[in-house]
Amino acid sequence: MGTVDSIPTRLLLQPSRFAMAESQRRLAQAQTEAASARHEDVGLALGARTGAAISLRVQLAGLDQSATSLGLASARSETVQDSLSSLGTLAERFRSTLTGARNSENGRALSAALARTSLDAMRDTLSVTHDGQYLFSGLASDTPPLAAYDAGPRLAIASAFQTQFGFAPDDPAAASLTATDIGGFLDGAFAALFTTPGWTSTWSAATDETPKLRLPSGSAVDVSSSANAPFAQLMAQAFSAMEVLGRGKLNATAFTAAADRALALISQAQAKIGDEQARVGIGQSGVKAARAEIDGRRPRLTAAVTALEGVDPYEAATRVNVLMNQLESSYALTSRISRMSLLSYL
Repeated sequence: MGTVDSIPTRLLLQPSRFAMAESQRRLAQAQTEAASARHEDVGLALGARTGAAISLRVQLAGLDQSATSLGLASARSETVQDSLSSLGTLAERFRSTLTGARNSENGRALSAALARTSLDAMRDTLSVTHDGQYLFSGLASDTPPLAAYDAGPRLAIASAFQTQFGFAPDDPAAASLTATDIGGFLDGAFAALFTTPGWTSTWSAATDETPKLRLPSGSAVDVSSSANAPFAQLMAQAFSAMEVLGRGKLNATAFTAAADRALALISQAQAKIGDEQARVGIGQSGVKAARAEIDGRRPRLTAAVTALEGVDPYEAATRVNVLMNQLESSYALTSRISRMSLLSYL
């Protein structure tokens, strides 16, 4: 028996189809709002208050960006502090060993070997990276801060010695040098290699200036360090003195004078490491305070955004259930109308 496919039947179906389409649209909206607890169309829901919601969202985005920057700065500063602590340990081990070795039978060889390994360890520590950037290179963060000892510094020191005395440190003639001679060399031509411009032309590719972090308050803090800082120059000076002169032919008195000078330099370096740790720590305190401020502001801004854009998830869930029931009823009614036959009119 054929179903009715006439204009009257289509007219009967049309309102039901329109109602179903509208219910489907409202159901999708309610499902979105139930899942997100937020108006599906914020602009339509808020009208003139949309600008306030946008302003709050912009502030939240700014806080998130600042929090990300502060998190990276905090991680960088912790790595810098760890490296400074390692350098402090390295300096203390060198000082302690050299104190005992300066007058011992094998003291020279031990001092020279220790100095060489200390130079390599210092360079490795200062070459630490974070997120692909060298933390002790200052603004030249894509370049390792220090040259390898054999790549230039060692030759420069030997050349300075040769220029001043007319022979190399391992020449037997070096045994004629007095403690005063060695002191003059260490304070003069040798020391010049560890201060500007000798330091930057021979040892360091770092910059004196380090990256600054702008806090949300507008102030800037520094949580980085540079291989051009005094602690690095003093450590390299102490290690190099023993590496070169410990392998040389100095007499006992001259070598002891050199060792004493190296001990004085490493003690100064230890003090400067402490100063650098304190300076970076001040920057860390600023970062910590800024993060605490952000953590305090974010909940307030989030609450304000929710008050404007939010919907009651339970109310939205109720609407979902009601609309689903309405749709099921509409489907049933449409199905019954579409199955109507001519007999239904007789």
